[in-house]
Amino acid sequence: MHQETELLVKAIDGLRQDPNYFKDYIFPIASAFFTSILGAAIAYFTLKHQEKIQIEKEKMDTANKWTLLMEEARAALISIKGNYYKDLSDHPLKRVATIPSILFHASPVEESFEKLSFIIPKAEDRKKDYPKWSQISRIRSMVNNYNYLLQLWQQRNQIERPIKEQLMAKFPHQSYVDISYEEAVAAIGPANMSVLVDLTERVIKLTDDIIIELDNFLCEFPKYAKTRIDTKRLKQYGSVLIYSNNGNELLIEILKRTPAPNLKEVEALFGEPADEIEKRLVTGYE
Repeated sequence: MHQETELLVKAIDGLRQDPNYFKDYIFPIASAFFTSILGAAIAYFTLKHQEKIQIEKEKMDTANKWTLLMEEARAALISIKGNYYKDLSDHPLKRVATIPSILFHASPVEESFEKLSFIIPKAEDRKKDYPKWSQISRIRSMVNNYNYLLQLWQQRNQIERPIKEQLMAKFPHQSYVDISYEEAVAAIGPANMSVLVDLTERVIKLTDDIIIELDNFLCEFPKYAKTRIDTKRLKQYGSVLIYSNNGNELLIEILKRTPAPNLKEVEALFGEPADEIEKRLVTGYE
C-alpha cells in the first residue's frame, strides 16, 4: 500500500510542469499593454481624421458663404444700375437729370475675414504668381468699396431730391431733362450743381467698377477656393458653389461700362480743366 502511494505521488509530480514566467506573467501584461496602445492609436487617428474633415467642411462653408454674400451684393448694384444704364448720354448735366433718387434696401457687408486664411498660398507656392483672389486684402478692399458705394448712393439721394424739387418749383412747366445747363446753375447755384455732378459721376464710375469686380470674384474665387479644399473628404457633405453668367444677355449688358462723361462741358462749373476733374474720379480699378 505504501508502495502504491509512493508511485501515485511520483505520477502526480510527473504531471506538474516547470514554471513558465513569460507565459504566466510577461505575456498577459504585454498583451494588455499593446491592446491599450492599439486602442489609443486607433482613437487618436480617428479623432485626427474627424478633425481634418471638420476643417475641410469649414473651408467649404466659408467659400460658399462668401460666394453667396458677393452674389447678393452684385445683385443689389445691378438693381441700382438697372434704373439708368440704358439712357445715359455723355453730358454731365443730362446724366444728373437721368438718374433719379434710387431707393434700395441693400445692407453693408459686415463679415470677418479671418476664416478666409485658408486661401493664402502655402510657403512653397509663394514663388509662383499669386492668384488674384488669394489675397485677402483684395477681397477686403472690394467689400470696403462696396460699403462705401452704398453710402455714396444714399448721400446722392439726400442731395438730389431737394435740388430737383427746387428746379421743378422754378420751372413748373418744363421737364427736368429739358432745363438748360445755364438755367439749372442759375436756379440752384454753381456750388450745389457742382456737388451733385461730382457725386453723380462718382457713383456711376464706382458702381461700374464694383459690379465688374464682384462679377470677377464670383467667376474666379470659387474655382480657386476649390483648389485649397480637400473635396475628396467631403463627397457626402456637399460641394463648392460654382458660378457662371450662362450667357445671360441682360446681365452681360449691365456689366458693360457706361459711357464716359464729357467733362469739358463742366469745366466752367468746376473752374478747372477736364483732365483735372477726371483725376478725382479715378477709383483704382482702371
